[in-house]
Amino acid sequence: MKNLIITIALAMIILVVAPQSFAKDQQALKNRLAYLNDISEVSWVRYDRNNVYVGFNKKPRDLASIVGGAAFFGNQAYSFGVHVWAIPANNPNWKVGDPYYCEATGRGGRVKDNDCR
Repeated sequence: MKNLIITIALAMIILVVAPQSFAKDQQALKNRLAYLNDISEVSWVRYDRNNVYVGFNKKPRDLASIVGGAAFFGNQAYSFGVHVWAIPANNPNWKVGDPYYCEATGRGGRVKDNDCR
């Protein structure tokens, strides 16, 4: 019975603390990647947990640096791995499986995967 009470108490604490932590991490991610809005080729930026979707109105020559940098800096701001997707700006409702330019993942303070060329 004592273990059940402890388990319920821990679950309640997690349910109260986790959403606050998520909101804090999400805001830190948005603040850290705010510079993306200043890049002329970027039309929009969308955030969904640890995924960042960047709509490019044209494919820049330094796409790999932009996307890799966003993955690196996003990972620094977020307490989890961050995936950054470069997407054509004409597809704001993009979902996995739709065409995209490239993607990069920041994890452990480094860019682990970057298929941008």
